[in-house]
Amino acid sequence: MTDERLKNLLGFLLRNKDAIFSLLDNFKPEDIENGLLAVPDSVINRDLKMLIIDKASPYLNDYMILFQQNSIILDLDIDAKQLGRLKAKYMLTVVRFDFQDTTHQIQLAFREDVRSKGNFMQNMAVKTAGLKGSYLQLAAEMAKTDFLRVEKDNITIDIDALDAAKKIPPSLKVDYISSEDGILKLRFHI
Repeated sequence: MTDERLKNLLGFLLRNKDAIFSLLDNFKPEDIENGLLAVPDSVINRDLKMLIIDKASPYLNDYMILFQQNSIILDLDIDAKQLGRLKAKYMLTVVRFDFQDTTHQIQLAFREDVRSKGNFMQNMAVKTAGLKGSYLQLAAEMAKTDFLRVEKDNITIDIDALDAAKKIPPSLKVDYISSEDGILKLRFHI
Protein backbone atom coordinates (compact mmCIF):
# COMPACT_ATOMS: atom_id res chain seq x y z
CA MET A 1 0.00 0.00 0.00
CA THR A 2 1.35 3.38 -0.96
CA ASP A 3 1.80 6.22 1.50
CA GLU A 4 -1.03 8.20 -0.12
CA ARG A 5 -3.47 5.23 -0.02
CA LEU A 6 -2.61 4.60 3.64
CA LYS A 7 -3.26 8.26 4.51
CA ASN A 8 -6.57 8.19 2.61
CA LEU A 9 -7.59 4.97 4.39
CA LEU A 10 -6.74 6.38 7.81
CA GLY A 11 -8.61 9.60 7.02
CA PHE A 12 -11.68 7.62 5.94
CA LEU A 13 -11.53 5.50 9.10
CA LEU A 14 -11.28 8.55 11.35
CA ARG A 15 -14.11 10.42 9.57
CA ASN A 16 -16.39 7.38 9.87
CA LYS A 17 -15.20 5.96 13.20
CA ASP A 18 -18.62 6.10 14.90
CA ALA A 19 -20.32 4.15 12.11
CA ILE A 20 -17.40 1.73 11.84
CA PHE A 21 -17.37 1.00 15.59
CA SER A 22 -21.13 0.52 15.53
CA LEU A 23 -20.73 -2.02 12.72
CA LEU A 24 -17.82 -3.77 14.44
CA ASP A 25 -19.96 -4.34 17.55
CA ASN A 26 -21.89 -6.94 15.51
CA PHE A 27 -18.90 -9.21 14.98
CA LYS A 28 -17.07 -11.57 17.34
CA PRO A 29 -13.27 -11.27 17.50
CA GLU A 30 -12.84 -15.05 17.76
CA ASP A 31 -14.83 -15.56 14.55
CA ILE A 32 -12.61 -13.11 12.65
CA GLU A 33 -9.47 -14.69 14.13
CA ASN A 34 -10.69 -18.05 12.82
CA GLY A 35 -11.41 -16.66 9.35
CA LEU A 36 -15.18 -16.64 9.81
CA LEU A 37 -17.30 -13.66 8.86
CA ALA A 38 -20.72 -14.06 10.48
CA VAL A 39 -22.95 -11.23 9.21
CA PRO A 40 -26.20 -10.80 11.15
CA ASP A 41 -29.16 -9.72 9.02
CA SER A 42 -29.61 -6.82 11.49
CA VAL A 43 -26.39 -5.25 10.15
CA ILE A 44 -27.95 -5.00 6.70
CA ASN A 45 -31.47 -4.19 7.90
CA ARG A 46 -30.47 -1.57 10.45
CA ASP A 47 -26.87 -0.41 10.28
CA LEU A 48 -26.48 -0.27 6.50
CA LYS A 49 -30.09 0.51 5.61
CA MET A 50 -29.74 4.21 4.81
CA LEU A 51 -26.62 3.61 2.74
CA ILE A 52 -28.31 0.86 0.71
CA ILE A 53 -31.54 2.80 0.19
CA ASP A 54 -29.55 5.89 -0.79
CA LYS A 55 -27.58 3.92 -3.41
CA ALA A 56 -30.75 2.29 -4.78
CA SER A 57 -32.74 5.53 -4.82
CA PRO A 58 -35.24 6.34 -6.31
CA TYR A 59 -36.31 2.76 -6.98
CA LEU A 60 -36.05 1.18 -3.53
CA ASN A 61 -38.34 2.58 -0.83
CA ASP A 62 -37.65 -0.02 1.84
CA TYR A 63 -36.38 -3.57 2.31
CA MET A 64 -35.92 -6.39 4.78
CA ILE A 65 -33.41 -9.20 4.41
CA LEU A 66 -33.50 -12.46 6.36
CA PHE A 67 -30.97 -15.27 6.47
CA GLN A 68 -33.02 -18.44 7.07
CA GLN A 69 -32.81 -22.16 6.30
CA ASN A 70 -29.87 -21.76 3.90
CA SER A 71 -31.75 -19.09 1.96
CA ILE A 72 -31.64 -15.34 1.69
CA ILE A 73 -35.11 -13.84 1.86
CA LEU A 74 -35.60 -10.35 0.41
CA ASP A 75 -38.75 -8.35 1.03
CA LEU A 76 -38.67 -5.23 -1.16
CA ASP A 77 -40.83 -2.13 -1.50
CA ILE A 78 -40.06 -0.81 -4.98
CA ASP A 79 -41.05 2.29 -6.94
CA ALA A 80 -41.16 1.06 -10.53
CA LYS A 81 -42.04 4.47 -11.98
CA GLN A 82 -44.77 3.86 -14.62
CA LEU A 83 -45.61 0.46 -13.11
CA GLY A 84 -46.17 2.10 -9.73
CA ARG A 85 -45.34 0.73 -6.35
CA LEU A 86 -44.45 -2.96 -6.14
CA LYS A 87 -44.03 -5.38 -3.28
CA ALA A 88 -41.49 -8.02 -4.24
CA LYS A 89 -40.41 -11.06 -2.25
CA TYR A 90 -37.43 -13.14 -3.28
CA MET A 91 -36.06 -16.36 -1.92
CA LEU A 92 -32.44 -16.74 -3.00
CA THR A 93 -30.34 -19.88 -2.62
CA VAL A 94 -26.60 -19.95 -3.28
CA VAL A 95 -25.82 -22.30 -6.18
CA ARG A 96 -22.20 -21.31 -6.81
CA PHE A 97 -19.91 -18.99 -4.88
CA ASP A 98 -16.56 -18.36 -6.63
CA PHE A 99 -14.48 -15.75 -4.87
CA GLN A 100 -10.80 -16.45 -5.38
CA ASP A 101 -7.83 -15.34 -7.46
CA THR A 102 -9.27 -13.46 -10.44
CA THR A 103 -12.79 -14.95 -10.33
CA HIS A 104 -15.47 -13.29 -8.23
CA GLN A 105 -18.93 -14.57 -9.17
CA ILE A 106 -22.00 -15.61 -7.24
CA GLN A 107 -24.81 -17.65 -8.76
CA LEU A 108 -28.14 -17.80 -6.98
CA ALA A 109 -31.34 -19.69 -7.69
CA PHE A 110 -34.39 -17.56 -7.00
CA ARG A 111 -38.13 -17.65 -6.60
CA GLU A 112 -40.11 -14.46 -6.75
CA ASP A 113 -43.49 -13.10 -5.79
CA VAL A 114 -44.15 -9.62 -7.18
CA ARG A 115 -47.41 -7.77 -6.62
CA SER A 116 -48.59 -4.36 -7.71
CA LYS A 117 -49.68 -1.84 -5.09
CA GLY A 118 -50.63 0.69 -7.78
CA ASN A 119 -53.88 1.50 -9.54
CA PHE A 120 -55.82 -0.86 -11.84
CA MET A 121 -53.87 0.06 -14.99
CA GLN A 122 -50.52 -0.35 -13.23
CA ASN A 123 -51.67 -3.69 -11.85
CA MET A 124 -52.56 -4.89 -15.37
CA ALA A 125 -49.21 -3.63 -16.74
CA VAL A 126 -47.33 -5.53 -14.02
CA LYS A 127 -49.23 -8.73 -14.80
CA THR A 128 -48.53 -8.30 -18.52
CA ALA A 129 -44.83 -7.71 -17.87
CA GLY A 130 -44.75 -10.93 -15.84
CA LEU A 131 -45.91 -12.97 -18.84
CA LYS A 132 -42.55 -12.42 -20.57
CA GLY A 133 -40.51 -14.12 -17.82
CA SER A 134 -39.41 -13.26 -14.33
CA TYR A 135 -39.70 -9.69 -13.11
CA LEU A 136 -36.07 -9.84 -12.03
CA GLN A 137 -35.08 -10.80 -15.58
CA LEU A 138 -37.09 -7.89 -16.97
CA ALA A 139 -35.54 -5.46 -14.45
CA ALA A 140 -32.02 -6.67 -15.31
CA GLU A 141 -32.68 -6.22 -19.04
CA MET A 142 -34.02 -2.71 -18.49
CA ALA A 143 -31.09 -1.75 -16.22
CA LYS A 144 -28.56 -3.03 -18.79
CA THR A 145 -25.96 -3.86 -16.17
CA ASP A 146 -22.71 -5.60 -17.06
CA PHE A 147 -22.42 -7.39 -13.74
CA LEU A 148 -25.87 -9.02 -13.60
CA ARG A 149 -27.12 -11.90 -15.72
CA VAL A 150 -30.59 -13.27 -15.06
CA GLU A 151 -31.94 -16.42 -16.63
CA LYS A 152 -35.20 -18.23 -15.97
CA ASP A 153 -34.72 -18.86 -12.25
CA ASN A 154 -31.01 -18.08 -11.78
CA ILE A 155 -29.09 -14.89 -11.29
CA THR A 156 -25.34 -14.55 -11.70
CA ILE A 157 -23.54 -11.62 -10.14
CA ASP A 158 -20.17 -11.00 -11.79
CA ILE A 159 -18.32 -8.85 -9.30
CA ASP A 160 -15.33 -8.66 -11.66
CA ALA A 161 -17.41 -6.49 -14.01
CA LEU A 162 -17.51 -3.76 -11.35
CA ASP A 163 -14.76 -1.15 -11.03
CA ALA A 164 -14.49 -1.90 -7.31
CA ALA A 165 -13.35 -5.46 -8.11
CA LYS A 166 -9.95 -4.08 -9.06
CA LYS A 167 -9.41 -3.30 -5.37
CA ILE A 168 -9.97 -6.91 -4.25
CA PRO A 169 -6.63 -8.41 -3.21
CA PRO A 170 -5.88 -11.43 -5.43
CA SER A 171 -4.90 -13.40 -2.31
CA LEU A 172 -8.41 -13.01 -0.78
CA LYS A 173 -10.44 -16.22 -0.92
CA VAL A 174 -14.02 -16.31 0.38
CA ASP A 175 -16.28 -19.36 0.70
CA TYR A 176 -19.99 -19.44 1.42
CA ILE A 177 -20.81 -21.56 4.47
CA SER A 178 -24.47 -20.97 5.31
CA SER A 179 -27.38 -18.60 5.70
CA GLU A 180 -29.44 -19.54 8.73
CA ASP A 181 -30.77 -18.31 12.05
CA GLY A 182 -30.40 -14.68 10.94
CA ILE A 183 -26.69 -15.00 10.09
CA LEU A 184 -24.84 -15.19 6.77
CA LYS A 185 -21.61 -17.13 7.33
CA LEU A 186 -18.60 -16.79 5.07
CA ARG A 187 -15.10 -18.20 5.49
CA PHE A 188 -12.22 -16.00 4.36
CA HIS A 189 -8.53 -16.48 3.89
CA ILE A 190 -5.95 -13.90 2.87
